[in-house]
Amino acid sequence: MSYHRRFDPRGADSLAKLARWVRPGTTLLELGAASGYFTEHLAALGCTVDVIDVDREAAAAAARFARRSVVADLDGDAWIAALGDVRYDAIVCADVIEHLRDGVALLRRLRPFLAEGGELLLSVPNVAHSAVIAGLVDERFEYGGEGLLDPTHLRLYTWRTLAATLAAAGLAAREWEATTLAPFDTEFRVRGESLAPALRDALRRRPHGFVYQWLVRASPGAAVTAIGPPGFDAAECVPVRLLGGRDIFDITLERAQVAMLPVGGSATDLEWPVAAPSAKLRLLLADRVGVIEVQALRLHAGDEVLWSFDGDLARIERSHAAVPVGPRTFALTEADAWLDPRVAPEVASRADRMTATLAWPAGIDEAGAYVVFAALARAREADRLAAGEHADGMLAALRSREAEIVALREEVARLEAAAAAQERIIDYRHSARWWLKLPFVRARLAWRKARGA
Repeated sequence: MSYHRRFDPRGADSLAKLARWVRPGTTLLELGAASGYFTEHLAALGCTVDVIDVDREAAAAAARFARRSVVADLDGDAWIAALGDVRYDAIVCADVIEHLRDGVALLRRLRPFLAEGGELLLSVPNVAHSAVIAGLVDERFEYGGEGLLDPTHLRLYTWRTLAATLAAAGLAAREWEATTLAPFDTEFRVRGESLAPALRDALRRRPHGFVYQWLVRASPGAAVTAIGPPGFDAAECVPVRLLGGRDIFDITLERAQVAMLPVGGSATDLEWPVAAPSAKLRLLLADRVGVIEVQALRLHAGDEVLWSFDGDLARIERSHAAVPVGPRTFALTEADAWLDPRVAPEVASRADRMTATLAWPAGIDEAGAYVVFAALARAREADRLAAGEHADGMLAALRSREAEIVALREEVARLEAAAAAQERIIDYRHSARWWLKLPFVRARLAWRKARGA
């Protein structure tokens, strides 16, 4: 299976961090070259690179930047003869051994290929991530696509099992590094607020709970000299973004200023610089559904406060997804809920920064639902029932009016029939037949009158 990614040497992913351990101009062996994006970077550093990959297309793609490209299964040993007696300053094994049946066997075969002072630069996913543990507590262990539980992973590693694997191969860790992701930012989308308080607190106390991948620099040596990884400070946060532009059509996420709001903590003061000139400002409150307390918002120009919000909804514009559920609390029913300062463009253009006091409360019940959302749902249900009762009353009134309309229509039909008959009589009396018959009619009436006398 070949993975295709864009490589950014200035980034914070595992490959970028491994790349910063590479000394320019050295000789390297790269295992699992994918489409050659990392091989290309190593070649640009002046390194001489040999590549081994089980995928023929991947090996061919990397061959453009490599001295030698070998197609081989790393669970076997056919590749050893292809390398010969070459020795390497570094062997890069990025997210490889978890895909093998026997990682220890591979590392043992690799160790003789390290030159004196050579290093193994290795990374693996961390199966002890808090998102995986939270799933296990909920009796879930679900494989997915790329990530911690990639279905092609045959082995699972924590830092301790990785250290033991290195030791079994005669290698020892000399330096540890890691990539970190909060549980919600992983493929599992675990919300810390939804966990039972005791579990949430226990997971937060783990020094490696947010480690997504372990990176290690190892070299031949006794296991007793190996060191363990340091703790990595990590807290689950929600990104709050300030957007600015000349008008609403000029606002773009590409120029967003981002501040991180801790989840489940007390109110936090945040600040964003305002890119000038910005006649229109918008605050994207989160990247997820949830509840946020906006205790204060202010626009500043130096020491001057140009605009402020302290709970007065008339001071802001808001999206339909930012539903007020209190004087300063909003239920965010969509991930892109926003607030706009209601301020004149010429005033907004003077601002150099926005400050806020915000909180993202834990506020989730045992069923995993936001208490505020439950109250909001109850209020909407009450509104729906009230609207239903009102509709029932209106329907009864309409039915009563309908009966009146039917009777009125019948009366109109009777009057129309009478008018039509009268019109026929009038038409008849204006006809020649009537005038010819009129003398006989008058004679008959006179005769009847005489008989009656």
